Amino acid sequence: MIRPAALKKAASPLAAILNPRAVAIIGASRDATKRGHQIVRALIDSGYRGAIHPVHPAGGELLGLSVAMNVSDLQPAPDLAVISTPAHTVPQILRECAAAGVQGAVALAVGFGESGESGDALEQELQAIVQETGIRLVGPNTSGLLNTTARLNLIGIRNVPAGPLALLVQSGNLTLQLVTEAAARSDTGFRYCIGVGNETDLQFHEYLAHLGDDDSVGAILMHAEGFRSGTELLRVAPGVSRTKPIVLLKGARSHAGSQVARSHTGAIAGDYKVFQAAMRQAGIIEVTRTDELFHVGQTLASQPVLQSGKAVAILSDGGGHSALAVDAIAGRAQLAQLSPETRQQLRELLGDAAAVENPVDLAGAADADPRGFARAHELLALDPAVGAVLVVGLFGGYAIRFSESLRSAEEQAASMFVASANRTRTGLVVHSLYAASRSAPLRSLTTAGVPVVESLEVACRCMVALAERSALMEYQVPDRVRGVSHAPASEALLAAAVADGRTVLLEPEARDLITAYGVSLVPARWCHSAAETAIAASAFNTPVALKAVSAHAAHKTEAGGVVLDVSPADAEAQYDSLVRVVADYCRRQGKPADVRGVVVAPMQPKPLAELLVGVRRDEQFGPVLVVAAGGSAVEILDQVALRVLPLRDGEIREMLAEVPVSRILSGHRGATSGHLAGVVQTAMALADAMLAHPALESIEVNPLFVYAEHVVAIDARVYLRGDWS
Repeated sequence: MIRPAALKKAASPLAAILNPRAVAIIGASRDATKRGHQIVRALIDSGYRGAIHPVHPAGGELLGLSVAMNVSDLQPAPDLAVISTPAHTVPQILRECAAAGVQGAVALAVGFGESGESGDALEQELQAIVQETGIRLVGPNTSGLLNTTARLNLIGIRNVPAGPLALLVQSGNLTLQLVTEAAARSDTGFRYCIGVGNETDLQFHEYLAHLGDDDSVGAILMHAEGFRSGTELLRVAPGVSRTKPIVLLKGARSHAGSQVARSHTGAIAGDYKVFQAAMRQAGIIEVTRTDELFHVGQTLASQPVLQSGKAVAILSDGGGHSALAVDAIAGRAQLAQLSPETRQQLRELLGDAAAVENPVDLAGAADADPRGFARAHELLALDPAVGAVLVVGLFGGYAIRFSESLRSAEEQAASMFVASANRTRTGLVVHSLYAASRSAPLRSLTTAGVPVVESLEVACRCMVALAERSALMEYQVPDRVRGVSHAPASEALLAAAVADGRTVLLEPEARDLITAYGVSLVPARWCHSAAETAIAASAFNTPVALKAVSAHAAHKTEAGGVVLDVSPADAEAQYDSLVRVVADYCRRQGKPADVRGVVVAPMQPKPLAELLVGVRRDEQFGPVLVVAAGGSAVEILDQVALRVLPLRDGEIREMLAEVPVSRILSGHRGATSGHLAGVVQTAMALADAMLAHPALESIEVNPLFVYAEHVVAIDARVYLRGDWS
């Protein structure tokens, strides 16, 4: 596979850090409770193959090693330095390391950007040193890193099992949990564990690029609360995820709920929703539980993805568990339709009491001989519709639950499971109530790389992940076909708003902006008096809508600033009433009663559907396109699809398919179809406007009326970034 040019690097900056020939431990200590002591001990106990150089101004000896007084005393310079000293000392030590020729450093201390203004200043100083000297930095505020192949252990956790997984994490405790879980439940272990920390220098996307090129890594597990550079992650991650699985556990998901956005677009496209959309676009599989992260990663690293056209089969020795497994998987992965031949063979094998549809329930048929479990699995694995089998129930515990005499048959059954899965190239995940026992049959499975999971819900999540991975591998990443056009007159319009001290455009200004990019708007006139309003209403010769124009009442309906179905005869009186109501609203909000007239627009026929189409600027990932059910109930309905820009035309059609209201537009049950091409054009126009103008914070059309032959925007709202000047 040809990878994106962004991943083709002459030399990774992480090579010397993850596989150093020598390590200096600055702040080495004789106190066994200090990290500076524990890291030296961990390197010795792990059998690190390079040179270990404790560094402390007092010199002397530590654990049989000579202690250098300064990193500059070490010749040749070590590739890597571990800085185990207080935060305020780290900048000077980092400078000394760079001057001595050290290529990379790991800063363990807390007390940087996560700790307030003084910490921010220290972190900015570290960034400046990195830029000036070229030294690369892991952390600060990191749990350290390890490379099991090189026996490089800068974390201090003992007996980390080696294997094909790489872990990028922002929590030392989570690292401990995953490593402990791997050792206790599996024969799958880790190639790398990296505490990313504050990403002051080295960031998630750089680690991903390096791990993506490392053939010893089978899957990448990530824990992140956010990314220092989300746009760079989206540049790198799709190329990596095409070649190996990436599984992510997001921390602080509820943060989005606490954010109050000024526009509907911002309100329904909260931070976490954007994060989810970005991860899907990057090909990253997200899990939501700590106990899912390891098992899903293990499954994707060891099991074949579902082949095209194949689905999941469930094989259980208990009907209750079968039903729960179906509930957990249905709607997230396809359940296989078994062939008549398979069902007949299962009936002959299992007897009349068994259920031979999918899910298959043994109904006690394996209680006397567990090999019946494995024979049923083989029949499922041979079925043309089956690409992966989830085994559910007691397996691994038959000898414990029923009789010791079943032990030999159960061990044979485990070998049969593995042989069938390998021969048919089908995925296999085993849920066992006896997973904690690590019985001989279960050890036989885990030794062969089969995930054995104690939680039924987690086992089902592993199955779903195989289906998600399959869909990703089938999806062809498209070229981004839209360029960014630019309407020069818009710059003057935005500059005028800034000069006026506003971060919101008046509706007439918003209309001018989006019209310049090709959005079709309902015709309208901006009127500044009652008499002018009456003339405009008469000119349209139809009932009209009146909308107040005020910089302090952007949500016009909430302010009482919209009146519909106004006849030309009533327009003059309605103008005076509307201005008075909105002025009162502004005063109640503690703002000037600044009403600059009304927009007069002809009423439109009832549309087939109302949509919201908007773009908001996310602080992590940049501009995000939002398509949702529109109108005044947009936030209540919560029908929303999101994508990070830039996009191709086809992706917007995919978004429309995710919004339930789109069924109306597709001619559901013989109804008239909507003008989807017009919706796509509107979305791309708004996207172009956002990409062309860094000053924009959000831009939306709500509602967009969709008809059979055209679309028309009824209202527009545009906000500017508060920090823009």
